[in-house]
Amino acid sequence: MKKISWRIVVVMAAIGAAWAFAYFEGGYLAYHIWDATQLLAGITLIQVLFPLQRVRIERHIRPDLATEGDSVTIELMIQANTWWPWAWVAVTDSLPATLHADHNPHFVVALWPKRTVTVRYQLAHVPRGIYTLKAPRIATGDVLGLWEKSRLATNDPMSMIIWPQTTALTHLGHVFQQWAGNTEMSRRISEDTSLLLGIRDYVSGDRLAQIHWRTTARTGQFKVKQFEPTTQPQIRIILDDMQAFQTEREWELAIQIAASLTDVAARYTQPLGFLWVGDGDQRIGIGTGRTHYETILNYLAALPRFHPNSHNSMTFIPDDAIPLWITMRGNHPALSDAVPVIRVGEELDQLEDLSFYLEHRLHRQAYGLSH
Repeated sequence: MKKISWRIVVVMAAIGAAWAFAYFEGGYLAYHIWDATQLLAGITLIQVLFPLQRVRIERHIRPDLATEGDSVTIELMIQANTWWPWAWVAVTDSLPATLHADHNPHFVVALWPKRTVTVRYQLAHVPRGIYTLKAPRIATGDVLGLWEKSRLATNDPMSMIIWPQTTALTHLGHVFQQWAGNTEMSRRISEDTSLLLGIRDYVSGDRLAQIHWRTTARTGQFKVKQFEPTTQPQIRIILDDMQAFQTEREWELAIQIAASLTDVAARYTQPLGFLWVGDGDQRIGIGTGRTHYETILNYLAALPRFHPNSHNSMTFIPDDAIPLWITMRGNHPALSDAVPVIRVGEELDQLEDLSFYLEHRLHRQAYGLSH
């Protein structure tokens, strides 16, 4: 209130001085100063009273989905839907504290009626996570800076998803190979035309190439060949609790391994599920499809940062798929020599070695394979 009163006193004093100079001194110069003072006061009044709701901001994030370590460009399109030009409009974008940015991006632009001004800024080496960008703050005032008003833009909160870093696996290793195991949860993906299972009656939808013409001619009814189905094993990636890791680097490496396995599973349409031991009874079921794999990657991006005092909250591990554990020094009751385990640390200390590890060093007793 004191600042407002002080500004009112300054403005009124300036107007009074200009009027007194024009009234007592007279002449062209004095009256020009008085006219200029009136014009400036009118412009200031319009600028202060004009609603900031007329200023619109549209935010774009490129790329839409980024990977840990990438640079992200954020574009702000500022538009004034008014007939009045704005001498200056300050826009401050709001970045979440988890991004650890030095400051919030700040821009000052001049807006002309029905025009759009575009500003951009870049975030470099963004760590994995799901970040919520709140509405930017808009501020404006008079040309002398005596008056200022501000408000939040009407933008809804916007999410920026940064997936964990991955390595491009050129092969699937022994984890995703087909085998005749004990699991009953397998998915038919095609029929092997080299393995004939038998002959059956024709049903609507069967291909003409499958018709067995000899049997059809002998029986007088259409018969088709039935082949052995080809199946894929179902895999569940199990990420051990944070207690099983010693440092943040090892925890992040474990998350990157899980993301890399999810990425290669998406390319080969491998049925996949995910479970993090530290998340109660929450788990992502077995499935395929782009949306399913993106759900797993989004979950990995949202996992918390390393905290050595975390507590294990899951004791039940479902057995509806082949488990693939990622751990360092895990002592979970479900861990045994009968399940494949990726050991982070001495056995695998960098992401680039994951392809070699899957092919040559992964514990494979569960598959009936020798080292």
